[in-house]
Amino acid sequence: MPSINDTNLGKYVKQTIDKNGWTIRQAAMKIGVSPAYLSKLINKKSDSNPKPKTLEKLAMGLKVPQSDLMNLAGYTPSLDKLTVEPTSDGATISATTKWITSHESLDVYGKITAGIPTFADEHIIGQTIIPDDLIRRFGRDNLFALQVNGDSMSRVIAPGFIAVFAKDCGIDNGDICAVLVDGENATIKRFKETSKAVILEPESFNPIYKPLIFPKNIDQDFRILGKYVFATSLLQ
Repeated sequence: MPSINDTNLGKYVKQTIDKNGWTIRQAAMKIGVSPAYLSKLINKKSDSNPKPKTLEKLAMGLKVPQSDLMNLAGYTPSLDKLTVEPTSDGATISATTKWITSHESLDVYGKITAGIPTFADEHIIGQTIIPDDLIRRFGRDNLFALQVNGDSMSRVIAPGFIAVFAKDCGIDNGDICAVLVDGENATIKRFKETSKAVILEPESFNPIYKPLIFPKNIDQDFRILGKYVFATSLLQ
């Protein structure tokens, strides 16, 4: 199997074909694409990178790891669907992966304190990748990431995962948000508003967590920091 170091997608595909002693036509038949398309891919003459479904076909036909082709095509693995099942001693977490186009990373904060309007460098614990479409939708400067500590939202986001939030966007009933409570404690909860109160609801398998209720007839000591838009398990 050819190395993915110091190579590109076209070169990797060509090396694989040569290693197996195939012609372009033979390889194209095994993959299920046209010889003309395969030649363009090898010679980097196609207009854009192959889509994930095409790369899956290439991987199956060439009998190489799909992850190698995805990485060479500029895709990055990220969390697609998270399933958390409660058990007697905690929870079992399973996740499916999707491949995203990403050229950007985002600082991940472990904690924030004292109502700081912008996050402080000393709280950065690493970086995580973010999809390019998030940057297009919200702007890079409007995004921030927090590592989830605790299990108050374990039905949605597992402890230890990275949650990405967008600032300066509208919050609707039912949205999950990062919230600063009492000017110092950052928490993640589902936002609900009634005529009488704002309710920050946990969604946990652990029954100890109760909603935080802020009646509207008293000062509300909380601040919405951002709306939850993305999650991943990748911390670099």
